[in-house]
Amino acid sequence: MIRIATAILAAASLAACKSVSESPLVLDSDLWVVPDAADSSSMPRGESMREGSPSIEFLSDGQVQGFTCCNSYFGSYTTKENDSVRRIDITIEGMTLALCPHGDLEREYIEKLKEVRSYAVRHKQLLLMDSTGEVTLMFIPASMTQKKH
Repeated sequence: MIRIATAILAAASLAACKSVSESPLVLDSDLWVVPDAADSSSMPRGESMREGSPSIEFLSDGQVQGFTCCNSYFGSYTTKENDSVRRIDITIEGMTLALCPHGDLEREYIEKLKEVRSYAVRHKQLLLMDSTGEVTLMFIPASMTQKKH
């Protein structure tokens, strides 16, 4: 009887370990920024985006805010998980209107945000995907971009 109880306890412990997610990061855990890598699949980088990294922050109250590289934006988001797919709907409700030298890149970023339908957090990256499941934007936590001395 004790052996059976021990076997059940061991199996339950193993099952619990398997359910731990790969990354402790969650959607609203940090300010997310586009990485600086020029070969990033998220946004064109280089001289045109030097004003600042595009960012997004998901607040726990369903609000979203961020920076395009020139202007700040705000809005709302909703999430829903079904069949292990994390659905998300982002609505951009407004943004500042500074005249930006590279407005086309800014518009492209906002359009990509509007097309997002699902997300995943993997390997310390936030992946935002369109309706076909293709990654359209990739972010890393801003806390990972700070240089260590």
